[in-house]
Amino acid sequence: MRILLVNPPDPNKVVENPDEQGDEFLEANAFGDFPPLGALYVISFLEEHTTGHELFFKDCIGEGMSHGKLEEYIKEVKPDVVGITSFTISLMDVCLTARKVKELFPNCHVCLGGHHPIAFPFEAAQLEEFDSIVVGEGEVAFTELVNCLEKNEGFTHIKGIFTKESIKVFEGNPVRDKRFLKRVTVPAAYIDDIDSIPMVNRKYIKDVPYQSILGVTKNLATILSSRGCPYLCTFCDVPIKSYRQRSHYSVVDEIEACLAMGYTEFHFYDDLFNITAEKIVGFCDELDRRNLKVVWDFRGRVNAITKESLIRAKASGLRMISFGVETGTDEGLKILKKATTTAKIKQTFEWCRELGILSVADYIIGQPFEKNIDDINKNIDFLIGLDPDYGQISILKLYPNTKMYDDAVAKGIVPAGQWEDFSLNPTKDFMVGHWDEFMDLQTLIKQQKKAYRRFYFRYNYITRSALKTRTWVEFLSKYNGAIKLIWTARQSVKTNIRRA
Repeated sequence: MRILLVNPPDPNKVVENPDEQGDEFLEANAFGDFPPLGALYVISFLEEHTTGHELFFKDCIGEGMSHGKLEEYIKEVKPDVVGITSFTISLMDVCLTARKVKELFPNCHVCLGGHHPIAFPFEAAQLEEFDSIVVGEGEVAFTELVNCLEKNEGFTHIKGIFTKESIKVFEGNPVRDKRFLKRVTVPAAYIDDIDSIPMVNRKYIKDVPYQSILGVTKNLATILSSRGCPYLCTFCDVPIKSYRQRSHYSVVDEIEACLAMGYTEFHFYDDLFNITAEKIVGFCDELDRRNLKVVWDFRGRVNAITKESLIRAKASGLRMISFGVETGTDEGLKILKKATTTAKIKQTFEWCRELGILSVADYIIGQPFEKNIDDINKNIDFLIGLDPDYGQISILKLYPNTKMYDDAVAKGIVPAGQWEDFSLNPTKDFMVGHWDEFMDLQTLIKQQKKAYRRFYFRYNYITRSALKTRTWVEFLSKYNGAIKLIWTARQSVKTNIRRA
């Protein structure tokens, strides 16, 4: 059979970071372009565990491919089976893609996977464009589905695979799996030993120029060393709550394979890389055992950092860490369930600065405990006092399956059932909700832009950042970021003039 896995275009994606006109202020690709590793793992598993199939993969986001160009590609492939990966915010484009496949090839089996069916399994199964959905991790489930389709056999016995009809048995008989988000009340596909999954075969994406806005080269490989996150931050909708770690041996094998393909920079995109300080040290031990010193960075938490682990990581090539700081008070951190303190955050950023490790502080404004502009300014004061190398400041987004969203529904800030309605009938006019109990969205947008300018347009910061710039890629990234901030500042002024 001819099997195609697709990460579809997203021109109709839900607006998450609006500007004053309701358009996207900070597009998703403003922070970089990263491969859809989940779908790549599925096709790599399928490649290793089946024979006789022709496999195709298309990342429309990474390649900048439109729906029209994707239609031409689908016509060329003539697929028998299509798997489409998804996020809820891109559901309209996901459905358009599936609809086009069915229009071109009515007998093609179309399966929906990714984050969306985990978050909304019952709603996903009702979408007419799909013959089946995968709830959970798709490697084994999708491969078994393909085997059944090849033999023209039934497939609803496969754990994690559902149709519109087969999922109904669980509507009144929920099965709670605490390894997943609370809305997962059906038997979900789950892989205990993630070392059993083959590494991503990057031949499918070798010509796609992925890069991070905070990177140093155009030869960036994105790697996962683990799956899941056990923490319960009130604003986060990470779908799998159990943590499974790959062996350091397996991870460094993948790094060596990437080096052989010409990749020179490695970005760990784990939901949580540093589950413990010991994990960092163990990974560095394996790098050193093979006499490798590579440029790498990761996303992590300050409460699992020690100075000793940072010293070790720096010696093994660590360039940068992105920390979820989120806010600047101990009260706020406690409400968000961040399991840390402002003192620990300050200490960690001081260590990074002392050791020459670049630091990124991810920050959120517009939170329930920020009741006025002064509260926001005080929290940004803390960010500026941390003096990280980069700050990424977003407005709180109320995602479903989070405590923050449930609290917002209880207070009437967002209507109950809005995401469920959207999941059954995705439309372009839907917008992610924000906590506007104390300040409206327009005020929060202005404060976000002001916070960016306060952080990046400091003389000492500009001077230090310029001196640390080492590559042309870094220079262009910083230049384009500055231009965007200047442009949005001018647009805000023009908008205010028009309103006056």
